[in-house]
Amino acid sequence: MRRAGLLIRWTPLLFLAWATWRAAGWLPAIPVVASVVIGQRRPTKASAQRLELFLAAGLLGVAHLLDAPWWALVAAFGYTVVLIGAAGVGGDRLLVSALVAFDNLRYAEAIDAGAHAAQDGERRRRYVDAAMGWMVCARAQVLLGRPQDATESVTRGLELLRRTRAPEADVVGVQLHFIEGELCATRSDLTGSTRAYRTAIEAATRLRQRVGGFGLNLTKETDHYRDQAVLGLAWLDMLRGRLAEAAAGCDSVLEAAGQRQDLSVFIAAAATRAGLHHTVGERDDARHCVDAVMTLAGDERYREVILTTTHVAYLVKVLALTVFEVAKIRAADGDLDLLVEELTTLREMGEAAHALSVVQAASTLLADVALTRGDVSEALRQLSIAGGQPFTDPLADLQMRQVEAAALCADGQLDRADAAADAMVALLANIGTPEVAADVYGLAADVAARSGHVTVAVARVRAAVRDLHLLSGHVGRLAQRRGLLATKRSSFAGLMETLTASAAASQAGLAGIEVAEAQREDTLVGVLSATKTAMPPQLREVADRADEVRHTLAHIAELAHAGQLGEIDVLTGRLKDEQATLTSRLTDLIGGTFAELYVPTPIAGTDLLDRCGQDGLLSLTVTDSGTADYAGHLVFRVPGAAPRIQEFQLVGAAATVLDLLRSGAATRSADAARAFGELWESTRHEIAKTLLPEQLRDWIRSTPVGAPDRHRLVICADGPLRAMPFPALPLADGVAVISNATVNRLPLLRLIGDPPAEAPTRPALLGYFHPQLAGAQRERQLLTRMHESGEVDLTVAGSRDELLDELATGRHDVLILATHGRGHGLEFEFQLHGERGISSARLLTARLPRTVLAPACHSGADAGSDATGMIAACLAAGATTVLSGLWRLPDGPTGWLMSHIYRRLPSGAALRDIAAAAPLAVGVDPTRVNPLAWAGLMVTDTTTGVASAGVARIPSGE
Repeated sequence: MRRAGLLIRWTPLLFLAWATWRAAGWLPAIPVVASVVIGQRRPTKASAQRLELFLAAGLLGVAHLLDAPWWALVAAFGYTVVLIGAAGVGGDRLLVSALVAFDNLRYAEAIDAGAHAAQDGERRRRYVDAAMGWMVCARAQVLLGRPQDATESVTRGLELLRRTRAPEADVVGVQLHFIEGELCATRSDLTGSTRAYRTAIEAATRLRQRVGGFGLNLTKETDHYRDQAVLGLAWLDMLRGRLAEAAAGCDSVLEAAGQRQDLSVFIAAAATRAGLHHTVGERDDARHCVDAVMTLAGDERYREVILTTTHVAYLVKVLALTVFEVAKIRAADGDLDLLVEELTTLREMGEAAHALSVVQAASTLLADVALTRGDVSEALRQLSIAGGQPFTDPLADLQMRQVEAAALCADGQLDRADAAADAMVALLANIGTPEVAADVYGLAADVAARSGHVTVAVARVRAAVRDLHLLSGHVGRLAQRRGLLATKRSSFAGLMETLTASAAASQAGLAGIEVAEAQREDTLVGVLSATKTAMPPQLREVADRADEVRHTLAHIAELAHAGQLGEIDVLTGRLKDEQATLTSRLTDLIGGTFAELYVPTPIAGTDLLDRCGQDGLLSLTVTDSGTADYAGHLVFRVPGAAPRIQEFQLVGAAATVLDLLRSGAATRSADAARAFGELWESTRHEIAKTLLPEQLRDWIRSTPVGAPDRHRLVICADGPLRAMPFPALPLADGVAVISNATVNRLPLLRLIGDPPAEAPTRPALLGYFHPQLAGAQRERQLLTRMHESGEVDLTVAGSRDELLDELATGRHDVLILATHGRGHGLEFEFQLHGERGISSARLLTARLPRTVLAPACHSGADAGSDATGMIAACLAAGATTVLSGLWRLPDGPTGWLMSHIYRRLPSGAALRDIAAAAPLAVGVDPTRVNPLAWAGLMVTDTTTGVASAGVARIPSGE
């Protein structure tokens, strides 16, 4: 019946259209133009009516060509007008009513009219119109807090669109899939939300390909929702902790929306980007994004466009995103009064637009501000307002419960706070967001510790660490990752405090190791792992040019200082600009490309302890650096016992020791070094008592002084403690750490993993010995005698090119760089005589042997924590053991120590054991001699720990 009716309806019109085309081909242009115009004005109606308009105008043309009487022309004209009217208005009455009701915030009326319009469109087989009716219903139901009904409306609308192939179906499809993505996100179905957003983007792309440049309004409207879908994907990436991908998505939307001048989407993208900047500590960039939004909102022209083209509910939502970022700025600036005023205004706007999520979020933030001010009663009042809204978003519910738990805990209602914490943790099962989960677990752990549930507290701390580590691993480039770790410093400190309060729990120390490892710059491991598999080909060229420019600048500065050059500011300025450009490019190549390839693995404390073997362990983190003291937490482990955690604090003169070492002031002159020695003598026992727990000291002392079987101690120290001379710390009168133990200084426990190499009977040495350094030449003479006696195989490089060429052969066991060093990070440079030096960046492109001896000044000043520093570069380029200098090393004493180390290389013993025996071997009394003279040589060994009975025995002296 349906096919018969269609034939009866369309056959006469088809015949008349054919006759019109044969008689006058230009007449069909009339309906074509008419259909395009109607399509531009009403995109969803164009396809459904275009053919009818074409045939109606064809009928009018035939009547004219047949010279029909006037009444026939009038009849044909009337028929055309009726069809045009039906196309533009007749079927739209219910749909227009629904849209008008929605725009005027009458959401219940919009739902009713939209449902009737959908049913009418389906009855008339106008599926695009019907789907649009369900779309209006879905939007209104979302705003009324009825997500289940909205989901059903979206499903029915999408089912109708599958019945038509009209291009306009994609216009409505994009919007329906976008709503579907939002609804899935509120159910914490991130996978479903991602799928919906991607489907919306595909529909938008398909429509643009089909319509081309003719349907400008169609594509403009669709691009608006496509960009919203892209922004939705960016938001999902942010929830998953993939901050780099989220930033890229925001940037693409900012560019596209800016080109189209789609202001509402541009503002939403700018606010989201500001949030990402805040997450990684880029506060200036966040302010820039917020300022851009404020500029647009403050411009009368743009404000008028935004108000006339954006639905008020979406506008309030966009403003909320901006205000929430402004809130972070206000809180950082301490401007809480203005913040309360802005949040109150936002909540009123949300209530007027019936934007429930905005009301909830604004009330939660107001409660948080009240809690910051210490007004618990006001915080609880604001929370009651937030809780009075029908929650449609589990994430918003979770954030409210976070503030509630904190408020109850501050009010001393620990039982209720504990219940709120349990509810928070239960909600996390449906919300897989690392950043939120880390904050929730941290707060829940604190509440559990205060309530006396120490085992639960420790378990939650470990869960928080897992999420923080996952977040830092996906943040992107090195600078962003460092910013994130800096931003989360207070979170890590809070976790450490919780563990200290829960020290009675059996796994508190194990959790402390995991917290300490997570807050250290894991970019080091990222760079090391990535450089072994991917090396940008342009890195060597850029590093060589950077070394050349640095050498030229240093040479010019020396000549100018000697008065041998006149005014050279222009040349120097150009070289400095080039140096800055090259350094930036190197940073991008090393700290960017490599770090992006890094995929973190979970931190397991038991695995880290297994890697240490029978070595003792001391991990120290500074969590609070004041003007006159340093406070933090330490975790230690004695073989055979569980790790333990405790607090420490260095104050007064002990803190001054750290300041002098950290700034380099201790070694700036002979007088400064002597003054430091006196200060060290008066504070060393206090420092040892603070940083070395009694149980650890007893274990180290358990080996008699000078015994061949030394204990081994792995030390990871952060912040200002990196330069601390731990081997010089006293254990008792006349006994220091180095008297009984060897020290392995590591920036990360995760670096341990390389198997110990079999020591060659005659190690092959490659060395560069600066010709103007007396100590370096004495070392060369010693090694030459050892070479002649057959103990070692020595190759001496006289220039930079010779050194790099020899390294490329890969036939050497040990690299020796007996020269001065200067700079830091990428620009740390081993100075060579009469030519450019070798920088950390250039070392990354070399093929280094497993052992590197680099007793140059400041070569290990960062203690290996800098992913672009000398130690990291050596480890990334193939070394497993590196000897470096913590500060400005004195030539004479350093030469004596190195001579002993060279003599013991053929013994096959581990370098850290050899270096530990060197001071006693050359007659140094570690409890009396200034540590600046002998304790500046640091060994970093990434090979796995072994039992004490399995290590080579080294006599303590000669």
